[in-house]
Amino acid sequence: MLPRALRFLGPRRKDYLPGLCDHYRPVGRGMALLAEALRHCLDACPGDAFAALVGEIDILEGAADKIKRRIRNHLPAAGLMVVDKTLFLDYTQRQDDILDAILEAAVWLDLDDFVVPPPLRAAMGDCVAEAARSVELLEPALADAVDYILYGKGERDAVKGAMQAVRDQHKRVSRAKRSLIAAAYGTDMEFGRVYQVVRFVEYVYRASRKAGNCADILRAMLAR
Repeated sequence: MLPRALRFLGPRRKDYLPGLCDHYRPVGRGMALLAEALRHCLDACPGDAFAALVGEIDILEGAADKIKRRIRNHLPAAGLMVVDKTLFLDYTQRQDDILDAILEAAVWLDLDDFVVPPPLRAAMGDCVAEAARSVELLEPALADAVDYILYGKGERDAVKGAMQAVRDQHKRVSRAKRSLIAAAYGTDMEFGRVYQVVRFVEYVYRASRKAGNCADILRAMLAR
């Protein structure tokens, strides 16, 4: 074991970067649960199964917060970090924001009976699927960035390409969001139901946007 005064030289000083991958896991799981919760709402009246899904998302949020605090509480001094500390802290918050948005979207699903016309149901499912893809693509982008920064694994252009894939996917989510909102206002649903759909899709969009923000921060880390 290294002397106490030199422990910062040990391998644990770089544990914070792999910790981001640990933090991602509940985030990715939460997005999958949101898609499942939406299916429950659209196919049948929400019941115990839906409540269980929302409860699980809430548990995942708590687990992600604990991981985030653990990572932040064990960071080395800024001068010893292999990435910019401000960028690193910003990344942890943006990745955490993804799960916050997912939980808020689930809450809007549960505010009232979610009865929407069939075409709008399909559009909502597509929008969530596109956002889920944004969050899904963040995982390999993050893993590739960590491997490249710490160990020099992979090609720089390939790592950058994985980050660009997240940003490109978010553009698809933006288009899906606009189409869904326009479709919602084009129905004969009462305003309260339209507003519920709009608020739901805004949080779904936010989850994707935060994934795009994470990709931008990874790109900045790589540049430095």
